[in-house]
Amino acid sequence: MLREPVTKALSLLKPGLIDTYRLEVDTLIRALLFWLSVGSHRRATYGQALQNLTYKTSNNGRLGWRIHLFGIVSIGGGYLWTQITKRMSYDGWADAPRKSLRNRLWRLASWMERMSRLAALANLLAFFSAGQYKSVVERLLGLRLVNARPQLSHSVSFEFLNRQLVWHAFTEFVMFALPLVNPARARAWVVRSTRSLLRLPQISIDPKVAELPGNVCAICYTNADKQTDTQVDLESCVCANPYITECGHRFCYVCVKTQMMAEGDEFVCLRCGCRVTSICAYSET
Repeated sequence: MLREPVTKALSLLKPGLIDTYRLEVDTLIRALLFWLSVGSHRRATYGQALQNLTYKTSNNGRLGWRIHLFGIVSIGGGYLWTQITKRMSYDGWADAPRKSLRNRLWRLASWMERMSRLAALANLLAFFSAGQYKSVVERLLGLRLVNARPQLSHSVSFEFLNRQLVWHAFTEFVMFALPLVNPARARAWVVRSTRSLLRLPQISIDPKVAELPGNVCAICYTNADKQTDTQVDLESCVCANPYITECGHRFCYVCVKTQMMAEGDEFVCLRCGCRVTSICAYSET
């Protein structure tokens, strides 16, 4: 949930920054959420608190240091292990001579990873059986989830549950429907419908575009004009493989075909505002 706004914020600082430090950003977000939830007086995540759950020790020992160690191992340990294996892979430790120290460390790391997965599988089966210690780290530290207030039967109202179900169904529908919507076509339809209601022309014709020479592609010119504050060189916008529309204006084949595929029947000529439904190759003769 926090990854998207953080990614957008960092993308404004320097292009490619988030791609370089994605693992570090994810680790910091996880550490912050852990410190604000499990590391606080709640001793539980926000979802666990809604379910009236909190962490307790199995032998009623001190809880504070176990919680902190749990966060360090689960978050910091995962980050450190990922960095180590990534460095080994980049440096080609697996391809080193078999008896070399690098190859031995690589095989040791691979064995440790397999053992950790087997331990996680065994712990999962034990969790299904007994309902305690949902991770290996929690089992080693003796941390288990119990009812924070045993007398409280249900801390989540049915109104909240119903609202969550409705929003979940709505988001599922949106995720299903979005790939079926053509954004460019929908935007063109909204713009033209709005201008039609206001009794305006279908599009606002730019005088500079309307006065362009006939051999200049208006789409190329418009795209170039948006990307620069200086005068656009018309020679760079001359139609390549020109095609003509039914309204008599020429465009580059790639430009006009791309716009027609993106906007469909909603595409209109940038020079005169007429709807473009078909094109044909332009010939001087």
